[in-house]
Amino acid sequence: MSRPLDPRAVRSALAARLRAAAGAALDDVPDPDDDPARDAAILLDALAGAAAASDDAALTWLLLVATTGRYPRAAQVRALRRRLVADPRPDALGHVLAFGLRSENRTNLLVAIDVVVGGVVVDVDFSARHDLNTGIQRVVRSTVPHWVADHDLTLAAWSANDALRELGPNETDRVLRWSGPLRDHGRHARAARVLVPWRSRVVLPEVPAPALCAPLAAMAELSGNTVSLIGYDAIPVVSADTMPRDEPERFVHYLTLVKHAAVVSAISTSAGEEFSGFVDMLPTQGLRGPSVHVCTLPVEIPGDVAVPDEPQDRPASVLVVGSREPRKNHLAVLYAAEVLWREGLAFSLRFIGGSGWASGPFDSRVRALRRAGRAVTIGRAVSDADLWSAYRRARFTVFPSLHEGYGLPVAESFAVGTPVVTSDLGSMRDLATGGGALLVDPRDDAALVEAMHRLLTDDALRARLSAEALARPARSWRDYARESWAQLVGPTGAER
Repeated sequence: MSRPLDPRAVRSALAARLRAAAGAALDDVPDPDDDPARDAAILLDALAGAAAASDDAALTWLLLVATTGRYPRAAQVRALRRRLVADPRPDALGHVLAFGLRSENRTNLLVAIDVVVGGVVVDVDFSARHDLNTGIQRVVRSTVPHWVADHDLTLAAWSANDALRELGPNETDRVLRWSGPLRDHGRHARAARVLVPWRSRVVLPEVPAPALCAPLAAMAELSGNTVSLIGYDAIPVVSADTMPRDEPERFVHYLTLVKHAAVVSAISTSAGEEFSGFVDMLPTQGLRGPSVHVCTLPVEIPGDVAVPDEPQDRPASVLVVGSREPRKNHLAVLYAAEVLWREGLAFSLRFIGGSGWASGPFDSRVRALRRAGRAVTIGRAVSDADLWSAYRRARFTVFPSLHEGYGLPVAESFAVGTPVVTSDLGSMRDLATGGGALLVDPRDDAALVEAMHRLLTDDALRARLSAEALARPARSWRDYARESWAQLVGPTGAER
């Protein structure tokens, strides 16, 4: 059983939140009153009056944050706005206070708020709290340190208060100075202070958890803040047949946020087309949707893990990088490899990546091939240095995915001059345009067998593709950070 709260402390905390909100939003802020109850009542009346008189819902959103200590949903903002406009003022104010004291808000009654006026808030929740370092987390940890070095911004994560808060020391290190797992992650702690952006830009370089999408959508639509995001892909709805059953439902919550965002910076031309297609449907709801731009991800070999050039493995090794799940099409790779082994070609097949969903058929097939004496190995938790070494030592890599937002293993292979067999689809086709790859229909097993055969047996072809890969123009994470910031925040974003 929770302990009863000190009523005076509750009144003082409410008055402090309302004063912080009034100081940010009102031209004429009431003078302080020594009695917290009277001070809160005066401030509540001033904010409610301004919200009722305004055509903008932003003041209503801010009033709800100040009274509850959490971010509201869109329906809550609209319901309060109707009361403020249509009900007698005492009734409307009574409703606001009653809502703030509801059981779900009780744990927030003593929280303080810090209003960020006209700034930039970057939500790095998952990367700050978790040790996973694949895909989106690698983008965040490679990009955000450059943003922090070049611009004034506030890094934030979510608390159990259902609101953003500033990062703790370990969380900051996990985002800005990643050096490996810290093993203190996972819990949403309650914050003594929460961040309240006001007339600010909120940047989302991650895909938020489904539970966070509703308050973020309300923020994007009704708070007066603008929300911008990095768009990775729309795979859960475009290729729902290749995803876990609940993933499409999770993703549509994210799309509710996307449709109220101001900007999407897509990581590839293919991803940009997917988000643009979604935006094209929004006029049926009377919405314009976000502007969609493309800022292609870079590949930059980290200086602290770079290893010298190494000779290719003997016999030749074929490398496959990526999580083991149906969309990655790894069963087709195992089939092609078995056909080539039966033809007498000598090579090893190495997979690097964690187990994804529905990986049972893949695991079963690998066990059968090993029993037959085939050279198949799996690396699950390899270091960055080992990964880059594996790229360099491979004769070529194979990435016949059915759908990708970008295709990082393709670009990483190119960075070290290792040819790639990849899909003639979407972002993978876009990546291969600059040379260094053989393109195949990922659903055509015979085409995959032929491409792998050519690269195993034709030294001149391999050398030509390797030279093409190394000749591709270099692009750094600093380049990406500068260009993505310009799209997400714009030239008016605060510069250091």
